[in-house]
Amino acid sequence: MNPSSTQLSLSRAVLRKPVPIDGNPGKSARRFLFLDWVIPVCIWLAMVGHGLTAEPGEWKAGAAKVSITPTEPVWMAGYAARTGPSDGALVDLYVRVLALGAAGNSRLIIVTLDLIEIPDTLRESILGVAREKHGLKPDELLLNVSHTHGGPMVSAKTVADWGIPSVWGERTDKYLGELVKKVDAAIGMAISSMGPSRVSYCRARCGFAMNRRISTPKGFTLGLNPDGPVDHDVPVLRIESSDKKLIGLVFGYACHNTALGPIRKFHGDYAGFAQRKLEKDHPDTVALFLMGCGGDQDPQPRRHQEDAEQNGLALASAVEAGLAAAPVRLSATLSTSLEMCPLAFAPLPPRADLEERAKSGDGFVSRHARWILKQWPNPGDRPADYQLPVQVVVLGEKLTLAALGGEPVVDYSIRLKRELASDGRFVWVAGYANLVNAYVPSRRVLQEGGYEGTQAVIYQSLPGPFQTDVEERIVASVHRQAKLLWDRSARPR
Repeated sequence: MNPSSTQLSLSRAVLRKPVPIDGNPGKSARRFLFLDWVIPVCIWLAMVGHGLTAEPGEWKAGAAKVSITPTEPVWMAGYAARTGPSDGALVDLYVRVLALGAAGNSRLIIVTLDLIEIPDTLRESILGVAREKHGLKPDELLLNVSHTHGGPMVSAKTVADWGIPSVWGERTDKYLGELVKKVDAAIGMAISSMGPSRVSYCRARCGFAMNRRISTPKGFTLGLNPDGPVDHDVPVLRIESSDKKLIGLVFGYACHNTALGPIRKFHGDYAGFAQRKLEKDHPDTVALFLMGCGGDQDPQPRRHQEDAEQNGLALASAVEAGLAAAPVRLSATLSTSLEMCPLAFAPLPPRADLEERAKSGDGFVSRHARWILKQWPNPGDRPADYQLPVQVVVLGEKLTLAALGGEPVVDYSIRLKRELASDGRFVWVAGYANLVNAYVPSRRVLQEGGYEGTQAVIYQSLPGPFQTDVEERIVASVHRQAKLLWDRSARPR
């Protein structure tokens, strides 16, 4: 465990107090000087022994994974078509962790989960454990979900909002308690395994993602749009031990994990199959999938197990292609930043419209309308801004990683990579990070309407769509933090 600054200062404050030895002030002074030098060195050595510091110019890294497959039936997430709870596992679900440390005691812990979302309750629980047990600050922890539709529900509120019997909400709460313990264990294992390492960056491409927004005479709907924007990049972090043994991979892709339909067995979808393939081919490696900006992207083909397996193998092959290319070695420097970006909601519908919706025969529409009427009962009531986590990490002064909360559409990845790439820097844009329970449309998608912009709010328990300045607020936050970190990395060390 990394001693906090409070613990360090308290230890030194107690030990620096001069204590007379045999009534001899000289001995007291000599002991004071001895402790003033020895104690900080001992503390530093203890931190090195626990793998939390790195020598100048040297990375320290460790990785771990722990199964998070529920041990009893629970209600599964992602498809309203399911009419019963889970029935075993097709592929186990995991929490995977990569712990990185660089010079100056800077560190980053990446936690990936085979889950559909990160609700506020789960985020706060993990942040609390990470802070208390491992001394981590929020900007040093990057949580990411694969958004598999083959995992358990992780919010009792969502269970209720979907009209599912409350017993399954109780099962969800029980599972969450077990889940947080497993995440804690995985973080601890990754930190304790940290050793001298080399970190490099490479990339490849994979082509099965397709834009799913199509224009019809009645507006935008879900379908196949081969001409729509996509992001086929597969960015890869390669982590090797000092003896050149591959111990960790982090790879990304921007596409919904919906290659497999609403079966009732747990699975990680295409990303889970990709990780399984990579870990089979590299037995000593933990392979972490970092979901990209795939809010409006679907895999093709999809709906059957063989589709998910085929897409997973295609993604694993792309990662291997990246590893075969000449990697870019990243120097052992690391800086992190995190902002909560306020996103304003559009004005609520007129009360008469909400009252009419509350009578709808569609359970999702009626429950959503009744919830709004209860939460904001007075004319002129306005929901508070949504607080979206926006995180930026700079690794080796060459790679900028932007991790956006929610389910961002692909426009964010395309724009940020275009605007942030300069002076030979590489840019990696991830979505589904830190807090994931809302679609994050761009200005274009909001203006077009359709599922990701306006319709999905009833399934995600939001009061309504975001205002059209949502994109500018998020992009400004990324730019602000990236500039701060670039300026910091440019200072002489």
